[in-house]
Amino acid sequence: MKFGKKIKAKPRETKIEEHRILGPTWSIEKTDEGYVYEYLSGELAGGIKRHPVTREDFEAVKKGRLSDYDLLLKYNLS
Repeated sequence: MKFGKKIKAKPRETKIEEHRILGPTWSIEKTDEGYVYEYLSGELAGGIKRHPVTREDFEAVKKGRLSDYDLLLKYNLS
């Protein structure tokens, strides 16, 4: 029995702009009030959640020192 060739998924890219970082299921954006981390919730019937983060967190994610997962752990988000 012969099946088709393997399909290898491409990793989703993160787009970094001056005042915004766009991940595949999350973003961090500078607003008038500060920086906001927006992500898809893993809860049952969840949706988009928003949480304030610091400028230092934004810069750390921008430079690759923190990931979106690190932010979830740091702020105890789900």
